[in-house]
Amino acid sequence: MTHCQVIPSAYERGGASGSGANKLLSKAVDAASNAVSGSRHVGGDEGSIAQGLPRESDLRVLVISEAAISLWDFGYTGTQLPAEHVVTVARKDVASFVDTGTKAQGGVPVARITFTDGSFFDYRLVNKPDTDFWNVAAQL
Repeated sequence: MTHCQVIPSAYERGGASGSGANKLLSKAVDAASNAVSGSRHVGGDEGSIAQGLPRESDLRVLVISEAAISLWDFGYTGTQLPAEHVVTVARKDVASFVDTGTKAQGGVPVARITFTDGSFFDYRLVNKPDTDFWNVAAQL
């Protein structure tokens, strides 16, 4: 088993501030950003595994175990206990977990999880995982 802190690469932008025309413009920009980012970092038909994964910008811990991959919420700083379970996907439904070779803001690697239904989801690996993490991920 191994783990890594992650943020979805296609996290939902929102929370437009301001008032009147400025707020409407901010909402339109957020909607456009979500659509572009989503099409690049989340793939699959409606109802697919990837489309069902949460896209909030919250820091989560991705755990790879023998039976599944799961996401856990340890709060804003990543240290709050007890952790809240977010989602689990059985390993039999995971086709691959690979480094995309691209870097996100802060130079963190971006990994893609591809599922057996053909969908995919990209995560920013916040704490730059070590070789052991990649060895376990390669066994998916």
